[in-house]
Amino acid sequence: MSDAARRRARALGYFEAIAAACLWGSSGIFAVHLFRMGVPPESVALLRPVAGAAFLLAWLLVARPTDVRVDRRGLLILGLGGGLAVGIFQIAYQLSTDAVGVPTTVALLYIAPALVVSISGPLLGEWPTRARVGLVLVTLTGVWLSVLGAHAVPATFGTTGLVWGVVAACGYAAYTLFGRMVAPTYGSARTVLYSTVGSCAVLVIVVPLISGSIVLPSTPRAWTVLLAFGLLTIAVAHTLFFDALARIEAGRVSIAAAIEPVVAGLLATVLLAQGLSPIGWIGIALVVSGVAGVGVTRDRADASDRPDAVAP
Repeated sequence: MSDAARRRARALGYFEAIAAACLWGSSGIFAVHLFRMGVPPESVALLRPVAGAAFLLAWLLVARPTDVRVDRRGLLILGLGGGLAVGIFQIAYQLSTDAVGVPTTVALLYIAPALVVSISGPLLGEWPTRARVGLVLVTLTGVWLSVLGAHAVPATFGTTGLVWGVVAACGYAAYTLFGRMVAPTYGSARTVLYSTVGSCAVLVIVVPLISGSIVLPSTPRAWTVLLAFGLLTIAVAHTLFFDALARIEAGRVSIAAAIEPVVAGLLATVLLAQGLSPIGWIGIALVVSGVAGVGVTRDRADASDRPDAVAP
């Protein structure tokens, strides 16, 4: 691949990661509205990927039917590996949102970039530069300031909220690394389809054990919200995210996706009573700075002749 083609692929992947994060930033708004309509978080955790998988399957069968085919090994890797990572993330994210609100959940979720950058070196050989490490620290400082600046952090933050938020972050990091490992081989469409279907299979088992029976939306409006939730934040966002992972480093994708708190904070401020104080907005500014900085830094492969590369 020529240098110009590599730069175009990297720019497209970075744009896809940011676009996916912007869509994910609306997740809390959809979830909170479904909670208020009587659909509990455990049921939302299952119904959201079911709706997303249905849209994905319908689209692929019409537009790209060959992408639905996968061999047994691929089915095991994508369905089981991806399904576990995405399923754990889905249940933890919804329970955290219900426990502590949108801004805190999203902020806790972005422990994930530090995990991804730390693990992607030894696991994938994608060692970060010192500049990249510094930008991770800037981004994490920003998301944690947004935690401190959230208006609606309940007293249980140190227990239930912390646990589910950290579990969600670990699940997010796991499927980011998983996507980077398999998406270049199987393609983003297969990866997102079978990992989503696998997560549905996991959640069909887990959700009844946690909450009993699955609660379906009871009104046409609730069904509309659920379907839009699945379409935008699973079918579209996950496809963009995994396609980005097929193009650029896992650490770069993970940090770029940290723009999600900006979108979540803006939407929560405008649409919910879960906005941010001035210190929270300072955090958001740091997140934007970190994400923008990652967009202009080189990969280690491009900077191997420079003195700022972090040695394995």
